Amino acid sequence: MLTAKAIMTAGLALGLAGTARAQADSCTLGCAVEAVLERNPEMAGARYRLDEADSALREAQLKRLPSLAVNSSFTRGDNPVYAFGTLLDQQSFTQANFDIHSLNHPSLVSNFRNSLEIGVPLFTGFELQSFERLGRLGRDAAESGRDRAAQKLRYETTQVFLQVLLQEELARVLAERVEASGSEIESARKLKAKGLVLGSDYYAAQAALGGLKAWQTRSSADLAAARSALAILMGAPSMVKGTLAYKEYPLEREAELADKALQGRPELRQAAFKENMAAIWRRKEGLSLLPKVEAFAALETDTRDFNANPWNRLFGVRAKLALGDPSYLPRRFKAEAAWQASRADARKLRQDVALEVSRAWQGLAGARAAWPIAKDTLDKARQSLELFRPLYREGRQSILEVLRAEEGLARAHAAYLESLYNIHDGRARLLLAAGSLDNAAVREIERGLEAGQ
Repeated sequence: MLTAKAIMTAGLALGLAGTARAQADSCTLGCAVEAVLERNPEMAGARYRLDEADSALREAQLKRLPSLAVNSSFTRGDNPVYAFGTLLDQQSFTQANFDIHSLNHPSLVSNFRNSLEIGVPLFTGFELQSFERLGRLGRDAAESGRDRAAQKLRYETTQVFLQVLLQEELARVLAERVEASGSEIESARKLKAKGLVLGSDYYAAQAALGGLKAWQTRSSADLAAARSALAILMGAPSMVKGTLAYKEYPLEREAELADKALQGRPELRQAAFKENMAAIWRRKEGLSLLPKVEAFAALETDTRDFNANPWNRLFGVRAKLALGDPSYLPRRFKAEAAWQASRADARKLRQDVALEVSRAWQGLAGARAAWPIAKDTLDKARQSLELFRPLYREGRQSILEVLRAEEGLARAHAAYLESLYNIHDGRARLLLAAGSLDNAAVREIERGLEAGQ
């Protein structure tokens, strides 16, 4: 039969094992970001777009190489010129074919023509050069798009990760306040039965406790929602590892960060590449009336029934010049409008980036300034509760004042936790606005969360 000591020992061992397993399964901020970047469909799409751009560039480069084509056709007719030439091509022309009646009224002639042709572009009206430049810019734009998606996902993951930490800590604080308030209410109930506590104060205190419990319920729902959001991003549920703690992040001058953002934001680089692509396309359309020149060589065979397949060789240079192209002017106007639109979009994006940096900078500066106020408020709320409790037990304060102090401490603690959240989130938002939320920046924030453990 198990003794009480054995049961307690087994329970302690199981508890320690569960704690160790939870710690092993927990995930740091860097771990969460890495998991999201690896499996997120937006990143997969960005990688495929980069592969697409690489293929487009290779396609443009390979267009300079000779092209090889096989052509095959079947014709049948009695046109005198066609019949005469076809018989010559088939090398089946005879003396009888010089008959005047036969020349003017030939019989139906069938012909299978097969050819192997190679062509080499000599001049394409600068079209090949334009396509190569478009391919390089398209690849650069796709790479910037991938960087943009990665930074956006790093921030989204960081934000949700911080929300989980915030809600976990808030749930712990509210559980402590509800438990302490419940104990005070229970003692007040006993005193009320003896007539030592006013009924109005007792029921008002119960209402205050109900408010704390309702807040605790909402907080539990918020925690579940934050954990669910993180699990969706990561692809699997995971415990988080870290604690909201104060970290004095560097706060560069706003003007420096704005300049850095205008130089390094992936969206702005992508917009610049697209503007250059529109300019190249505009130039290409303007030169589209230039002739296209190609050297070619061909081996041809003409046969009536495949019993004989005489070969002919043909070499030459051919040029193609579009005259009277009715779509030329509309294409020029369309390319011009696209170029102007890309320039306007780039200017608008630069304004948006400058505004985003300003707001993020002010947000982090405000969070840093609010933290000492929130900390001082929390300390005073603790002192207030510590002063009210002995006065209540001595009968010099009512239970209602104690519950109000408990609620005040809970709200002060929640405001303090929110100030810590705003500091870490503000740092991530500012780095995102500056275009520098890379893996090193994530590790910096992760170290700030580890400092409080």
